[in-house]
Amino acid sequence: MKKILFITTRYPFPVYSGDRLRAFDILKFLSKKNKVDLVCLNDANISKNKDLSFCNSTKVFYINLLTQIINTFFSFIKLEPMQNGFYLSKQMKNYINSVQSEYDSIVCHMLRSSQYLPDKFLGKKILDSTDLLSSNYKQTVMQLSIFNPLKYIYFIENFLIYNYENKVFKKFNYVVFVSSKDSNKAKNKINKKKICTIGNAKENISKLFSHNINNNKIIFIGNIKYLPNKLACNSFAKKTLKKINLKYPSIEFHIIGDIGYFHKFSLSRYKNVIVHGKVKNLKNVMKNSICGLCNVKISTGFQNKILSYMSFGIPTIISNNSFASTKFKKNKEVMVFSNEKDLIKKIFYLIENKRFSNNISINSQKMIKKQYTLSKVFLKYNNII
Repeated sequence: MKKILFITTRYPFPVYSGDRLRAFDILKFLSKKNKVDLVCLNDANISKNKDLSFCNSTKVFYINLLTQIINTFFSFIKLEPMQNGFYLSKQMKNYINSVQSEYDSIVCHMLRSSQYLPDKFLGKKILDSTDLLSSNYKQTVMQLSIFNPLKYIYFIENFLIYNYENKVFKKFNYVVFVSSKDSNKAKNKINKKKICTIGNAKENISKLFSHNINNNKIIFIGNIKYLPNKLACNSFAKKTLKKINLKYPSIEFHIIGDIGYFHKFSLSRYKNVIVHGKVKNLKNVMKNSICGLCNVKISTGFQNKILSYMSFGIPTIISNNSFASTKFKKNKEVMVFSNEKDLIKKIFYLIENKRFSNNISINSQKMIKKQYTLSKVFLKYNNII
């Protein structure tokens, strides 16, 4: 039995965002045959959660906003990604350095966690980068208007991340990506023998969907503080839902996930938009759903929200951009749209075609059980750990 130190910058529970869900799943899988200690950051005091009881131990460090702002500024001065500073805890770094000799392997989750890798660690070093972040930020820059100040912040951060990836990837024995698309792009940054593609998975599968004339919910799950998700929700709430309501006035847009107070207030002002934020029981919210939505325009890896919808058997509609990172079959396991008009057309088709909706539901769950369970997808981790 190996002893593993797992480092992440966000406490991996509750799992309302793709990065937390992936961290949670990796921890759960690795803990089956190894002793895994979790070290992570959090921005508020938390009580230890029984859902992380499979970890051998959990050590949480706290940072406040003022410290994050100061550290972000100094990261910029050092020409390192600003997010490194935002997620930097010197206490956590010192702690990891002090216990490094106890472990056979260290797994850093997300690029920003790589700053915690001890320089003198002699064991196996693995970076679960998840996405190729420089590619993600490049897409973000292209999507934002030249009048949006965020465009220039992301432009600078993209430059810093690109250079940082070139340097930091070389420190690890393996760098893991969710999609083969990102793995292929990363070959110009790192020896291809060090690149490993391990997709996302879904453990809990339960049948929830049944086509009904009274179904009136369109669901969006994700970290709404993450810009691509924020833009996707804003666009659907402000524009698309209004057009849908012209024909079906009772249809509502339900948003689930971590969200800032002011953004929640802003979205809640729109008719038929329900912002739940964090919820303890997804089933209660997702009952009477028409579909799950993944309309993000900025997408590099596999979107975990897709698996979340499919695990409940809820028909899923995704953008062409998101579909490129999947192996699903169009109109059999998922529906794929190319523009807003096409999206609305597909939502109407789900509402009006009971047989088709139920078939999508059944096929999507079959696919998850066949190819996307933890025991199958994360099996590669046993080979690199």
